[in-house]
Amino acid sequence: MLRYDRVCLLAALALFCIHRESDCAETVTFAPHTFTIPGGFELKRVAAPPLVRRPIHMCFDDEGVLYVTDSSGNTDKAPAQLKNPAHRVLRLVDIDGDGVFDKSTVFADRVPFPEGILVYHDAIYVGAPPYIWKMSDTDGDHVADQRSVWFDGGSIEGCGNDLHGPYLGPDGFFYWCKGAFGPQEHELDGGKTLNSRAAHIYRARPDGSQLEVVITGGMNNPVGLAFGETGERFLSGTFFDLSEPGRRDGILHAVYGGTYGKEHERVLAPLPNTGSLLPIMAQLGPAAPSGIVMPRHRAAGWKDDLVCAEFNTRRVSRHRLSISGSSYSAEPSVLIESDQSDFHPTDVIEDADGSLLVADTGSWYMICCPTSKIAKPDILGAIYRIQRKGTAPHKDPRGLNFDWSLPEVNWLSDERPAVVKRAIDALAARGEGSSNPVVDELRAATAGVPAVWSLHRIRSQQARLAVRKLLNADASDVRVAAIQSVALWRDRESIEPLLAIISDDDARLRRLAAMALGRIGDSKAVEPLLASYSAELDPFSKHAIIYALYEIGEVRGLPANHPAARQVRKMRYVDERGVVPSDYPEIEFSEPSPPDEEKLARQKKRLDELSTFLPRGDLRRGAKLFEDRQKSKCVICHLKGERGARLGPDLTRIGTIRSERDLLEAIVFPSASIARYHETLTVLTKDGIVVSGLLVKETVDTMFLSSAEGVVKSVAFQDIEEARYSSVSLMPDGFDKLLNPGEIADLVAFLKQPQLTIEPAQSDIE
Repeated sequence: MLRYDRVCLLAALALFCIHRESDCAETVTFAPHTFTIPGGFELKRVAAPPLVRRPIHMCFDDEGVLYVTDSSGNTDKAPAQLKNPAHRVLRLVDIDGDGVFDKSTVFADRVPFPEGILVYHDAIYVGAPPYIWKMSDTDGDHVADQRSVWFDGGSIEGCGNDLHGPYLGPDGFFYWCKGAFGPQEHELDGGKTLNSRAAHIYRARPDGSQLEVVITGGMNNPVGLAFGETGERFLSGTFFDLSEPGRRDGILHAVYGGTYGKEHERVLAPLPNTGSLLPIMAQLGPAAPSGIVMPRHRAAGWKDDLVCAEFNTRRVSRHRLSISGSSYSAEPSVLIESDQSDFHPTDVIEDADGSLLVADTGSWYMICCPTSKIAKPDILGAIYRIQRKGTAPHKDPRGLNFDWSLPEVNWLSDERPAVVKRAIDALAARGEGSSNPVVDELRAATAGVPAVWSLHRIRSQQARLAVRKLLNADASDVRVAAIQSVALWRDRESIEPLLAIISDDDARLRRLAAMALGRIGDSKAVEPLLASYSAELDPFSKHAIIYALYEIGEVRGLPANHPAARQVRKMRYVDERGVVPSDYPEIEFSEPSPPDEEKLARQKKRLDELSTFLPRGDLRRGAKLFEDRQKSKCVICHLKGERGARLGPDLTRIGTIRSERDLLEAIVFPSASIARYHETLTVLTKDGIVVSGLLVKETVDTMFLSSAEGVVKSVAFQDIEEARYSSVSLMPDGFDKLLNPGEIADLVAFLKQPQLTIEPAQSDIE
């Protein structure tokens, strides 16, 4: 009986570990890192120096060759790097098929600051502000011998976050992100000219045609894009939401026409929006999320989740999605975490076998760095692979044994996502031309969504008709993909089935049908759209209806008191008013000064002395000290949860991205490491007046600077002669004189305590 009970206990424990992977965590060491990973998984280091040194972004070709952007360690501002490009694109090959890369060659050198890579057909596309470069190997020696500018963004700011990407959507479009608030002017599809400083997601066909804006935002740095199988988009990035303590970076569901990101009047006021900013799906605090992927393979159990690299937090997070209204909600957990602050993951991608590759770029990066002003180019990075233990390897995960000159429709139903992805493209190429039998085969295919995307890429009326008929398919995902397709093609023959869908029980279908009707632009959709609007709808559904009405453009006939109609009229007013923001002054960064070795030695000695007190720090005493306005003054400038004021950096989650030593340094020597966007700004006006403080607000023509005492002064852009960030923090030195070592240790203990915790997500592996 005891033996039976023991077996039952072990079985229950095993099931518990499957459902609560984070509670059965394992550790694995690759010096100097010790990684925590979920139970039942394994982690391998598959590329390290000298094969790669500082990997940033990765992308596979159809043959399984991995292309990697690799940093030189250059930390100059982006405009300087454009003039003196020093980075490279590597070509990594796994010769023996064991999952570890054996050979590395340079595909392209002298690359400006790279912020994305895409392999598409016979070319490599690299985003390096202000351009997306197209690089080709025309003679078969695996070295790029042709380079051309595929897209010119037209702006390059100091931090270089003007451009991230490109990424390939399942619809066959290239997508990329614009940040940094530099002005850009582009002629969009249909002849409209966009002049904007705001953040955006753009898209275009691979030949550069049909350039469109997908979303608009007030965020600083939209970075990574992931796509659901049906074409839904998910964006990671920084400074998405500052509405509450602990909020900053995140992941959002990027619906067409939406406006997101923090409130930013200067860049958003000239652009129409559907009311309020759309909500963020996942709040990550100061994590600096970068690369993100939605895996397709079933092997590891994370199919249709989002997996995101978090630069600041030394980890890769997993987000299980579930439908919420017409959008999604996300349940976060930690997939990989290092114990070393020098682990900085920048990208995560899926391999053909369902494993994930993670790029750790090392510690070279300090260009407007989220966590440090000190570059450590000698601390190099690596590429890691995480996969479920015991997964039987497929002998041909990419279908290399297939005859790709004669693709078959049944390949769209293959269990291997890499085969499906390649088959979509190959069948589309085969299906070009009128009265092509491939179109009929695709329409009858059991593959569903992949068949929609193959049909979508075929430029024929026969293909449009086939997709149109799939709007009434039984499977909701097939209908979602079909709606996305007819919307991109602006298929006017789809209006009637779309009008029927806007009263469907599925909120996602209703939202997407409204989106498609707006893009098609037929006035017969106006009344049904107005009738479908109600106060009880979720924000994404309301947005889709209002934006559709705005795109249709029939403003005069809209009812006077309908809430959607009122918002459309406001949007038209913004268009007609044509607000042109005043020219924004160029803000210079502080000139780096040679290191003062004696000063650095004194600071190190003092930090070493104070560090001995850290183990005795008490977070309760630290909490009281934090709120003591007379003694520590912390709450005068800083937030920690509900305590304090938002002038300096929000400290709610500071313990997740800073070590105790970092926090100690920030208290005692605040100018040693100043958080981005919290540098003191000094402005000289044309009248010779000097104004200094933190930049706390911007309108279309004015900036507002706050002193440490909270006094706010306004300066019109047109009155500014010169503006420069300071290397000296607004927070004064000398706190180790005001507070004794024990009190400083108490403060560090309080700041290190996480304010917000993430509950582990249950695995979907039964």
